[in-house]
Amino acid sequence: MKFIPIFFSIILIFSITSCDSTSEKAGIDVSNIKASGKMIRFDEALLAAKSPAEITALMQQYPRYATDFLRVAPNNKAVADSLFKLTQNADIQAFFKESQAQFTNVADLEAEFANAFKHIKYYYPTFKEPKILATFTGLSSDLYVSDSLIIVSLESFIGKTAKYRPNQPTYIQNKYERQYIVPTVIHFLSMKYIKTNPADQTLLSDMIYHGKADEFVFEMMPNVADTLVLGYTDRQMDETWEAQDLVYAHFVDNKLLFETNPFKKDKYMIERPTTNEVGPACPGRIGQWLGWRITEKYRSENPSISFQQLMANTNAKEIFEKSKYRGEK
Repeated sequence: MKFIPIFFSIILIFSITSCDSTSEKAGIDVSNIKASGKMIRFDEALLAAKSPAEITALMQQYPRYATDFLRVAPNNKAVADSLFKLTQNADIQAFFKESQAQFTNVADLEAEFANAFKHIKYYYPTFKEPKILATFTGLSSDLYVSDSLIIVSLESFIGKTAKYRPNQPTYIQNKYERQYIVPTVIHFLSMKYIKTNPADQTLLSDMIYHGKADEFVFEMMPNVADTLVLGYTDRQMDETWEAQDLVYAHFVDNKLLFETNPFKKDKYMIERPTTNEVGPACPGRIGQWLGWRITEKYRSENPSISFQQLMANTNAKEIFEKSKYRGEK
């Protein structure tokens, strides 16, 4: 799946606490679980290619980069020619050097991936960590995530100092930062483990889905900053927390929890600068935030329910009712 900046259900510019092999927040020891977060530097090999033939050989060495990411055959000569011409462009080479300067060392990202993968294996022992490729696309893509392959276009995540930025509004662009890479990938990996009821098309069901996805990231990255998972700035986090009784009241008063109209649901779920329906200072995706708050409260009210049971529960209404959440802090 391509990375889609609904962003995302996620994130802020806030440093990630360094990760040890033992989880501080969840109290889970993963030190004896083996996992690799090694990033293959496909980007360096791509820009070092001296001919289209070398690029063809590179795609044949990593065939899924071609078949899954580029959606072409690994021996596609036309694509190899096009990629080679791209890499020879002076502006592209300068931009790549800028990306390289920021990502010469990716040990921090590899450690975060490895630690997150260890936690996934703790809860789901059959999990096999995906292969991770770092690439350079000239901002034509940002992330590709599947069960077995992760591709990160590093230049998308240089940050505010970059000469070129992803073509997104500022409130989304701000989230294309290095520290968002791993939480975003883990968020997408959660899709495999979150069970839903396809017949339930209510806003509440959508909210709980995103709430479970956020909880998945928190569980697999127990030392990650809340803002990197929930997608709000520090100020937005504080103000939303303090005003959650008003947010909840808006949903109840307007009978939104069981709304099924997709246009009405989108107002509360998609990425927007603000959710004006609630108030001019209310951030976008407020339905996702509220879904996380309900899910978090459900876990605290039902400590006997395991994390895996939460992910497998398809009854959004039951989760809401047993959370006992009514807008309180």
